[in-house]
This record gives sequence, structure tokens and C-alpha cells, in this order.
Amino acid sequence: MHKIFLYFCTAFVLASCGKVAQVEESRSVLRMNLIAGLRSLDPAYAGDQSAWWMTAQLFNNLVEFDTALQLQPSLATHWEVMDSGRTYLFHLRRDVYFHPHAAFGLDSTRQVVAEDVRFSFERICDPEVAARGFWIFNGKVQGADSFHDGKSTRVDGFQAVDDSTFLIRLVRPYPAFLARLAMPYGSIVPKEVVKSEGKDFGSRPVGTGPFRFKSWKSGRSLVLLRNHRYWEKDASGRQLPYLDAVQIRFITERLTEFVELCQGRLDFVNGMDKTTRDEFFLLDGSVRPRYSEQFIVRMEPTLNTEFLAILVDTTLPVARNHPLGLKKVRAAINYAINRDELVQHVLNGQGTPAYAGIVPQGMPGFQPSRVHGFTFSPEKAAQNLKEAGYPGGKGLPPLILKSNPAYQAVMEYIQKSLERVGIQVKIDNMDSPTLREQAGKGELNLWRASWMADYPDAENYLGLFHSGNIPPQGANRTRFSNSEYDRLFELHASTLEDSLRFNLQVKMENILLEEAPVVLLYYDKMVRISSKWVQGLETNAMNMLILKRCQKTIL
Repeated sequence: MHKIFLYFCTAFVLASCGKVAQVEESRSVLRMNLIAGLRSLDPAYAGDQSAWWMTAQLFNNLVEFDTALQLQPSLATHWEVMDSGRTYLFHLRRDVYFHPHAAFGLDSTRQVVAEDVRFSFERICDPEVAARGFWIFNGKVQGADSFHDGKSTRVDGFQAVDDSTFLIRLVRPYPAFLARLAMPYGSIVPKEVVKSEGKDFGSRPVGTGPFRFKSWKSGRSLVLLRNHRYWEKDASGRQLPYLDAVQIRFITERLTEFVELCQGRLDFVNGMDKTTRDEFFLLDGSVRPRYSEQFIVRMEPTLNTEFLAILVDTTLPVARNHPLGLKKVRAAINYAINRDELVQHVLNGQGTPAYAGIVPQGMPGFQPSRVHGFTFSPEKAAQNLKEAGYPGGKGLPPLILKSNPAYQAVMEYIQKSLERVGIQVKIDNMDSPTLREQAGKGELNLWRASWMADYPDAENYLGLFHSGNIPPQGANRTRFSNSEYDRLFELHASTLEDSLRFNLQVKMENILLEEAPVVLLYYDKMVRISSKWVQGLETNAMNMLILKRCQKTIL
């Protein structure tokens, strides 16, 4: 039955792909899909990739990342770092205007000034707003914590010096601060519109970005139009963006999405599941010949680490006397998995085996020659099980592995790998929000997890294991706690020199590998498939969506 279904899908896809060349209408409109849906267009609540992608089209920040993940000026023309890294002075552009809105009065728009920056950043710190991004300023900017706690009426560290100059004062030097400002939470929003729209700002947003909001039918479609007053130009002096519009759909099934691409009703897709991946790629990761002439395929490392997380706080009820509390059992699991085979045969080469640390390939400071992770060794897995008191797995109760259906193939491979050394595993799927919620409450022992970089600094990964980030304070859901690790992390966070930071990073990574609160699987690769007529669809190792230089041409 399964083979018949796959044959039917393949035949349908192949027949559909023959119609690609017929599509010529709407060539200045990029048609795309957000398979995960979209909850809000307010950058204060941009908590997932869909929101990051869309807010990046509607808003600008003081700084932004380019395709090489280098920080570039955006609304700020330049900036100065003073007081040994404690003070940042930004000089703003004077030719930036907000998208039209009635709240601006007769002119329907106005120029962006430094007070907009102050309002936008202070809004992220406002407890009544309850923004997801308060953590980018928390403990870093002078007065951010006291404002958030209601002890002051302004954030002292934010100052609009004049209309075109904005100053930020930090509590202490923090080398990753500029990178945090490039996140969606650093988007600049207009006070008048935020106040006018209230809670509806997330469904009727106004920013300064290359595209402006047109319409949103929840669960069906989102339309963005070209911002004709956008300030940025290309190298030849031509105004950006090139596209007239972006049309977004919300198809939730990967196969349907793929068929729509082949029929020419979508211009590109991001990511694939097991079914579509096997249809499109050969085992070695190359594209099947029948698709290679019709599509542009981009498969590159992205800053995302896939792993199994383990609850290591044995004081919690669910972890008390659990075998995963033993370091030897955790090591046995690590040794039992052939990561090369997993990537090659399950993922069709769409990943890199994780034989180093939690910090992924492509991140500054990634040092596989100095950080030696677990290799595949059934012999060492057996030895560690024996030393843990479970020879051959005898006496070891079945482990419950929590995951979600999208990763079923990977989880089944892990299940079979562990069974070969005597570790029985039961896979229990649930939806991702529930899984994260239960892991955050310390109710799970073993679960599938991943971490995609919020900003390109190793601190973003290393912070997952700092004791100060144990929920509800942060995302340390394994509840790993190690005083030496904490000391090194805090030193790393305030050290300005890269070489010293990289050395500290190596020490932290090796502590994590020794204690094994996670089972590292692979460093992910982004997969983007676009029609041949789409040009300039830019991205970077954070899998950002950069559409301002994208254009469509009929070949």
C-alpha cells in the first residue's frame, strides 16, 4: 500500500512538473509558502523562523547581517564603540520614512528619528508588552532590568541624543551585543501606529522595510507590496526592492507544497521531509536528473545543531533514580549512533555528522580539531553500559524518546541503533509546542531537540547549558549545572578578543562532551529549491530570507 501511494505521488509530481514552463503571469510577484504558519507580524513576538522571515521584509534595524553573516549598516550609517566596549553611539540615516498609515496624519508618513529607536527598544523591555525578545537587553543595558521590574519609568541606557544620534550604555562590555541588535527584536517601529493599532499591530504592521503590508487572511495567504519609498539602492543606483509583491501561502503538507512548486504555483520551497527528499535527491545528496534542469537547488550548512537532550537534574521527580542520570549510560547512547550513516542514508546527505561540539559548523570558533566528540563505537557503548551496571542492556528499562512526527525517520534510525547495543527505546510523538513546554517544566527525560542560532556567536549555543538559564530563566532544558562551565561562560561573555574567546569555547565544549547532557546528531544544512526564473534569492548561514534583491525573469 505504501509503495502504491509513493508511486501515485511520484507520477503526480512528474506530470505536474511538465507544466512549469507554461507559467508566465505574475513574474514580478514572488510566490512562496510558510509551512509552519504565522502567528504575528509584530517583531516583538518574532519567536520562529516564519516570523523572522516576514518581519525582515517589513522592518529595518540599526544593523543587519549580509550573506556572509557580517554586520552591515542599515538604519544606522555608522557607529562608534567607546568606553572599552560599554557605550555605543549610532548615527542614523536621514532619508528613511515609515510605510503609510493614517496615524501619521495628513502626510501619511514621517521620517524615522532617534526617538523611534528609543521607543522601539524600550517597548521590548516593557513588561506589559511581554515581548519574547527582552532577553537581548536583560542584564546587558543599563536600566533595562529596573524598567522591566517597574522600578523606573525609562531605560537609562537608551538615549536619543538628537534626531539622528542614538546612544546605548551597557552594564559591562559585551562583544555579542551588536549581533543581538540585528535580530527581529531590534526592529524599529513607529509609536503612533503601535498606539493606534494596539494589539492589532501584529496583524496590521507598519515599518520601514523593502515591502509593506497589504493583506493577511489567517491560514490562507499574506500579501506584501513593494515599498516605493524604500531608501536602499543597489550598486548601480537602482532602487530596491525589484519585486512588485510577495505572495505567501500557508500550505501545511510538504508533499502538497512540492507539487505546487512543480506546477509553477510556488516559486521556491525551503526544506523537505523524508518523502519529498527521497523523491528529489539521490542517496549521495545529488539532484535527480529529471529535476536538475528545472530548478535551482541550494544546499548549504546552516547554523542549526540537531541533538537528543537529556534531563540531568536528578533532584526532579521524573529523573530521580533514572538510568539517564548515569554519565556512563549517556556515553553509551552517544557511542551507539553512526552519525555518518544517519546523514547519508536517512537525510540524503543534508547534514554534517556532529563529531565536534554543540556549536555548529559555520559558526566563528568552530574547532573540530580541538573539540573531539563521540565517534561510532559499539564496543565502547557496550563497555560503558557494563560499567554503568547494565551489561548488554540487562536491567535497563526502555527509554521513552519524545519527538514529533516530522523527525520519525531519524528517530527510528536512532531506535534501531540503540537496540543493537541492548538499549530499548520507545518513540512517543507529540506536537512541538507541547514537547518544548514539558521539557521546560522538567517533565521529560529524553527528547529530540535542535537549536538554530539567534545570532552568529557561539555564546548563543553555550548559553543553553549555563545554570543561570535553567527554566523559567532561560532555555537550559537539560538543567545542566557545572560551576567550572559557568565560570568559563561568564568570562567568555565579557571577553573582547576573539582568540581568547575561542580558547574558552573549547574548554566549555569539552566539559559538555565529558558530562554528555546531550547526544549530538548532526549540523543541519538548509535546502532551498527555486524555479529557474527566480534570481537573487539571497540567504546566509542563519537561513535568513533576503528578498530585496530578488527578481523574476522568464527564461
